[in-house]
Amino acid sequence: MVYDIKALKSLGYNMLRKHVKIEPALYYAAADELGILILQDMPSLATARRVLPNEKQQSEFERQLVEMVTQLRSYTSIFAWEIYNEGWGQITSYNPEVGLTNLVRHLDPTRLVNAASGWHDHGAGDFSDNHHYTSPQCGTPWHDGRSGPFDSSRIGFQGEFGGPGHNVSADHLWKVPQAINGIGETYELYDTVEKWNYRAHFLLSELLFQVQLYSCAGAVWTGATDVEGEVNGMMTYDRRIIRPDVQKWRLDLEALYDASKHRSNTSDI
Repeated sequence: MVYDIKALKSLGYNMLRKHVKIEPALYYAAADELGILILQDMPSLATARRVLPNEKQQSEFERQLVEMVTQLRSYTSIFAWEIYNEGWGQITSYNPEVGLTNLVRHLDPTRLVNAASGWHDHGAGDFSDNHHYTSPQCGTPWHDGRSGPFDSSRIGFQGEFGGPGHNVSADHLWKVPQAINGIGETYELYDTVEKWNYRAHFLLSELLFQVQLYSCAGAVWTGATDVEGEVNGMMTYDRRIIRPDVQKWRLDLEALYDASKHRSNTSDI
């Protein structure tokens, strides 16, 4: 856990998204001590075949949301809570994220709330969050997909983007048939790390323009490490290969931070 956080910091990251899972206490303690921000997701309900929770399941989801916030709110690394991701288990008939956002704010008024990351955004929470992998659309006047148009009254955020894949030998993969057979589902796939870096630099350059010209205030590159079936991480599954050109990657991230700082200090924007 410490290795992963240190590796991300060495590349220039100042934040990570803990995606639909909760880590052991040691992880958050390490994040506090090492100094990196965490966007903490609530684990999702069922996603298959558009199955939505019944009343009992929704009540349990709310109970566990309260448990998560109450249990983790003492960790200073957590800067925001996330309730729903891409509509997974999110009822749309009465938009429960509105009430759940108010509940989270009552439990912890010190943090931001991302009510709906990616899809089914009905105006709740502090973020207007877009997911678009191959072309970021962070706080921009154009959009496609299911995120809806940017809401200028909230924080422009790219909750997921990037995602170029780099195929590696089986030595570095999680070697089960389902994982190997799913590699082709990665958003884009390149056969060399050099090509991967060219594509990654282009995507970060697109994001930079959106920070400079529009209302992009933050973004989450996907992902930190390879997982089962996706080979798009900063590191391979076994942590033996770090894909980014470290010097160039740090420069790209520093350019994003500098552009954001410049916007925040410019009164006419």
